[in-house]
Amino acid sequence: MMSEPDPTLDDVPLESAVQADAEAEEPEVTEARPPRPPLDDRTQLAVGAGLAVAIIGLLGSFVGAWELIFAGLILIAAGLVPAGAAYMSSDRAAAPSLTGTRDLILAGGSIAAVLGILYTAEILFALDIVDSFGGVLGITLTFGLAIAGVLLYFAATLWWTDGPAAPWTGALAAHDRATRLVLIGTAVFLLGWLGNVTIGIWFLRAGVEVITFILLAALVMRAAADPDEPLRLPLPPAFVALALSIVAAIIALQHTGEILETKAGIGGWIAHLLYVAGVVIVVVGAGIGSAEGSRTLTEGPKGAAPPA
Repeated sequence: MMSEPDPTLDDVPLESAVQADAEAEEPEVTEARPPRPPLDDRTQLAVGAGLAVAIIGLLGSFVGAWELIFAGLILIAAGLVPAGAAYMSSDRAAAPSLTGTRDLILAGGSIAAVLGILYTAEILFALDIVDSFGGVLGITLTFGLAIAGVLLYFAATLWWTDGPAAPWTGALAAHDRATRLVLIGTAVFLLGWLGNVTIGIWFLRAGVEVITFILLAALVMRAAADPDEPLRLPLPPAFVALALSIVAAIIALQHTGEILETKAGIGGWIAHLLYVAGVVIVVVGAGIGSAEGSRTLTEGPKGAAPPA
């Protein structure tokens, strides 16, 4: 019995051959990236206010409302970082970040709002030296900074559901002693700087760096104590807050040495002592948090089994 010969191309039906050629020539189709969803209202507000803060920070440096280093750079970062974080949060394909989006927006909004309000208060109590603030254009930009900063802060709080104070009341409700001390110290510190720029002897340009360091320390501790989305870092967040507050303490010590060489009145001394007391309280609070964090690193979290 003879075996049948293998089929050749001539034996294959024409339709099958055409279909095979079409499948071979068909290009590989890659899945298209889904379109970015439209920005919601809070994201639009955060992006718009953040960009406004950054632009005002740059323009104000040029007209003399503040110096580019360091106030201008701080304001530019305080605007661009929240705007970028808010915009990226609308992209579902974006990789998750170590720091929460709302924490970044809150940080920028807090710094921009505080500096904008303090610059505005300084101008209102020093109208006789308008030229020192960049003239009419500089004053206009300063008022614009206060408005944009407050709007950016308000936009950040929309990521919470209990109102503009929710980021701070939520952290206080956690009953963390270190966080509470840092936040109380920050409030005393800011009250002191409000006194400095109104009835004291310091202009705000001398305090931009120390204000930023203290605010960042408070923001780190707040984020770490957040009951809903606590900050996750490779090391205890209180370590970061302590480092920032120590730098602020060094600046405060330098300012104290300078004020001793001047003839400051009672109002100037009260404001300065509030400022220094606030820094001390923040350092103590961050130090307590760091000590507790060190014990956690060495002993492990409460309730955890000891290492074998």
